[in-house]
Amino acid sequence: MSEGRPAYHLPLGGALFGLAAGDLLLGLNPDLLRFFPVVRVLSVAAASGALLASPLALLPRARRSSRGGAAGGAALLAAFGAFVEFQRQTLHDFVPSGTRRILVATALAAFFSAAVLAARALRGGLDARTLSIPIALFLLAPAIGRRAPERPSPGATTAPLRAPRRNLLVVGFEGASWDLLTAYASEGTMPVVARLLREGAAGPLAPLSPYDRAALWTTAATGKRPLKHGVVSSRRWETPVGALRLLPVLPGSAVPGGAHMAADAAAARRSLTFWEILAFRGHEAAVLGWPASSPAREGLVLWASDSFFDGDTAENGALPAEAAARARLFRVSPDGLDRPLARALVPDGLATGEARLSPIRGAARDLTVTGAALAALPGGPRNVSAVVLSGLAEVSGLFGAAGDSRYWGLSVPEAEARAAALLAYYRFLDDLLGEILEREGRDRTICLFAPVGWGPPSTLEAVSRFLRGKTPAASPDAARDGFVLFSGAGVRSGVRLTSANVLDLAPTLLVLAGEPVARDMDGRVLAEVFDERFTESASVPIVSSFEAGGPQ
Repeated sequence: MSEGRPAYHLPLGGALFGLAAGDLLLGLNPDLLRFFPVVRVLSVAAASGALLASPLALLPRARRSSRGGAAGGAALLAAFGAFVEFQRQTLHDFVPSGTRRILVATALAAFFSAAVLAARALRGGLDARTLSIPIALFLLAPAIGRRAPERPSPGATTAPLRAPRRNLLVVGFEGASWDLLTAYASEGTMPVVARLLREGAAGPLAPLSPYDRAALWTTAATGKRPLKHGVVSSRRWETPVGALRLLPVLPGSAVPGGAHMAADAAAARRSLTFWEILAFRGHEAAVLGWPASSPAREGLVLWASDSFFDGDTAENGALPAEAAARARLFRVSPDGLDRPLARALVPDGLATGEARLSPIRGAARDLTVTGAALAALPGGPRNVSAVVLSGLAEVSGLFGAAGDSRYWGLSVPEAEARAAALLAYYRFLDDLLGEILEREGRDRTICLFAPVGWGPPSTLEAVSRFLRGKTPAASPDAARDGFVLFSGAGVRSGVRLTSANVLDLAPTLLVLAGEPVARDMDGRVLAEVFDERFTESASVPIVSSFEAGGPQ
């Protein structure tokens, strides 16, 4: 385009970048891969881009020359292509292969378009003909995507005979740190955990990265990546282009979504959890407080979701109704907490506000879960129980799960009081665990785990809080290692696990319970956990899938 002519290429350039952004959203959200949703996404994205770029056409510099615009556009497109490739690698476990193709095509289109614009910048200014090539490439990118086939609601198929059986008790600590847990156990603060460490097999547990609460806990329950089980985010965004489950991730940050799950997040699950598989296979099963487990389903002794313990009164928060009614009798309010316990959890020196309220709220919730569990856990010859205590998550967020009293090289106010409060809550959890094991741990194989470790915040969150003058809050956003600990019948003593992954939890629990492992699970069986008697007597069958719709 020659100097002095109106810069009509700027709205076209804006539409081009809008199409590129639309392709990225389509690559991250396979639910939109239908004709009309794709048209809507691309139309809205292109129109938005053109509208945002149109005012630039009025700038004098834009009228004088478009050569600089071509060079700048080439640089932006190359950077965008690198950003798309970063999304493909970062969210590899969240996006199925059919839509990852769109991300690959979008990145290639961005790089090729950058080369076209760079060549045009050397020869002269932009024109509509030059921009038509990148626009055509970005319009074609969604065409190579493939939507995953629709699957029915989870339902189990028949499976071969069982291996030797073990009754299971699974206890999850949300908000725990492996470093702190082992340190407190070695110091004698957590004697129950210390005994389990001596008698069992334990080690770090590699988490799902980037962190998202609903996706992570569903992965732990199913042994499958989010791209298979379908729960990819804790939130859903309603936008003009449609409902989006995933947004692009910035380097140094977590999957956008926050700590609180949307009401319909778990409803997207299309894979069976280990407790559903065991229930279908004839085990008595109960699950209480497992994050992202709502809505509850029939078939268990008690299925009480995390939302049930958060005060949700919906009928599908806990099932069956009779067991749910009994569980409600054990609800403990923060005001009704035992005073000596409250004083221990809130030591002197803590400022008023959340720092004093969080330990009380967390303890009341964990006492409620524990009371309901002790009243409802099955005790038959074949049983599995899963209990998750989440009160530590809020406490760790305030007090720092890494136990570090210094941030930015400066001492944090109330550092000693915060450290004492954190220590007190770990001691409280050890007492609860001891009570559960004393009442329900006999003749059971124990699994204690946290699917992700908590510690200092992610890079972007740390910078944001630093600029706002706030003390960093601990979080799992940096996706640090969690931990897993097995103890009891069938488990080798004194083993340190070095390569366990959160995907391995469900397959290992199934084998310990005497059930087959499915080929379409992404995790492996932690065979190094089993003792010689178990491995010599066990013949572990393998099935293609537990899903009625076939392998995933």
